[in-house]
Amino acid sequence: MNIKKAIKPVLLACAIGLPLSILWKNLPEVLSAAKGANYGLVAMVLLGLVAYTIINASVWSEVLRGLGCGVSRLTATRTWIECEAMKWLPGGIWGYASRVVKAPAIGVPKAIAGASLVAELLITIMAWAVLGGVGLLLDGKILDELLIKLGGENADAGSLYWIIPVAGAAIGAALVAIKPVRSAVLKRLAPLRVHGWSALPLLRSFLAYLGLCVFHAFMLMLLVKAVFSDSVDFSFATASAADGGAWLIGFFAIGVPGGIGVREAGIAWFLANYLPLPDAIAIAVMWRALQIFAELLALGGSLLIGHLSHQEIPVSECEVAK
Repeated sequence: MNIKKAIKPVLLACAIGLPLSILWKNLPEVLSAAKGANYGLVAMVLLGLVAYTIINASVWSEVLRGLGCGVSRLTATRTWIECEAMKWLPGGIWGYASRVVKAPAIGVPKAIAGASLVAELLITIMAWAVLGGVGLLLDGKILDELLIKLGGENADAGSLYWIIPVAGAAIGAALVAIKPVRSAVLKRLAPLRVHGWSALPLLRSFLAYLGLCVFHAFMLMLLVKAVFSDSVDFSFATASAADGGAWLIGFFAIGVPGGIGVREAGIAWFLANYLPLPDAIAIAVMWRALQIFAELLALGGSLLIGHLSHQEIPVSECEVAK
């Protein structure tokens, strides 16, 4: 028996079974948060997250185009969705690694695929950082809370804003001055040493990811409104700070599949500035559950397209710039 054919259903079972087990484990908290919620708005959030997942996946085609490799949007979208489902496997890297492995099957050289993942990560991190940073500045309350925690209970938040540029400069200096850190960063960026860069598609990718981040934060705000109606003063700025901050926290939680648990803790901490802690935790769990459900729906749609067309993901012409 072909080993690849034997492994494929096992990986598919893991991709579907692991998130479903997480949903089942957190079902009581989700049901508790859903009591009294506006189900029409909750359904709208779910549909919005499905759309977010599909459009987010499609942007990979733009990143590839920026590296000189033209792949159809449908091919890139289906490949991204089906490979991203592997992120729940232990280690948290399989969503990315599986894309590099599958890339040659759709006409993308592994070197270009690896470079596209690094470019995609850098662009995505920048987009979420912009969203979270702007949200923090506009919200004010959460930023003040963070600064007071850094400066002590008796500190004045307004007098601590200098910490932000100093911390940024310190991190930048560390990346340049500390050799092990610098070497590690350069090693991660090594796949980007490819020919055929095109700035415009990469800029479009950044703008697309930034727009998706804004939409994602809007869905979080809509979920809070769906559960608590207008009884909670929860603005879009707060949702942006919470969503952007939690995404970054979860991303840098190395080895945690999908940032599970870590992002929920981050979301709950941000929301606890406006909600009682139990309610904040319930919203965080419900938010994750809706995202998992949306990803499963997107995965099911991609697999259904493949089944109905009786073919695997089609190979695209990838013209690598010389």
